[in-house]
Amino acid sequence: MKAVVLEESGARPVVRDDERVAPAAVPGRAVVRVEAAGFSHHDALVLSGVLRRGVRTPLVLGHEVAGVVEATGERVVVLPGTLGHAEDGGFAELVSMREDALVPVPRALSAEGAALLASPIGVAVKAVADVGGVAPGQTVVVVGVSGGLGVHAAQVAHSLGARVIGVTGSAAKMAALEGMAWLDALVGPGDLPWSETVRALTDDAGADVVVDTVGAEGSVDGAVRSLARGGRVVLLGQIAREPSAFTAAELVFREGSIVGSLGVERTHVGRAIAMVEAGDVVPVIDRVLPMSATSVLEAYRLLRERAVIGRVVLQGTALHP
Repeated sequence: MKAVVLEESGARPVVRDDERVAPAAVPGRAVVRVEAAGFSHHDALVLSGVLRRGVRTPLVLGHEVAGVVEATGERVVVLPGTLGHAEDGGFAELVSMREDALVPVPRALSAEGAALLASPIGVAVKAVADVGGVAPGQTVVVVGVSGGLGVHAAQVAHSLGARVIGVTGSAAKMAALEGMAWLDALVGPGDLPWSETVRALTDDAGADVVVDTVGAEGSVDGAVRSLARGGRVVLLGQIAREPSAFTAAELVFREGSIVGSLGVERTHVGRAIAMVEAGDVVPVIDRVLPMSATSVLEAYRLLRERAVIGRVVLQGTALHP
């Protein structure tokens, strides 16, 4: 079978197209023919060598996978687990998965959109609805709103009846994001700290929930300073290498809290599917590339240059012979 293999991570990662022995069906596991796989920040961090713990090379990356079960023909999305990290992932023609990690997907959904149902959409559902506890009428700030987690977290919050303020550090992405139905306001780079702009937009009341998908320098402190009394900062998808500092007194004065959200469960994928079928959440795909080493390196370059809104999706050989 065809596979894209990471041979060596680092400043100049070595990625190549390879031919591998196809996985065999064994009790408790299914073989899935990959239709589409999202390229995430997790993949980029492994490629760069920033994320090393538990990673072994050579490795097939890719944990955002939709495909067809070889034995039954059923379309599924995969619960990520250790896929593309401690075990070979979905940047391949076929992938072997635990049967209990497969979630059926309606055929009406595109394969590219289906690939994003567990991560990032299900991950966003868990962070916003369960961990964040977002309720109708609340104000939610999404930091890193142009990223794969951010664009979907904002849509989930909007679908729950919240007022959504998006924060982006990219002036180039402002035009593409302005006017989105799921954004009530958008804050870009400027002379003032974005937390001050958020407070101005809320008549100094602050946000009930801040979802920080970035964890870059100053973002956690900005999130805390943006909180309303009793508000909550939800951290997920933290991609910064440096520690995230914040002013403890600001958190105390607001009687706020900071909580992390990690991963996704079957129930969140079910809610994600329902939201997508209802049109409340639309998978945001920046571009679709054929499954190849060249495409993986191109997706990696685009993410590093902050040129992506949503996700780059690699089209599997099931759709791209």
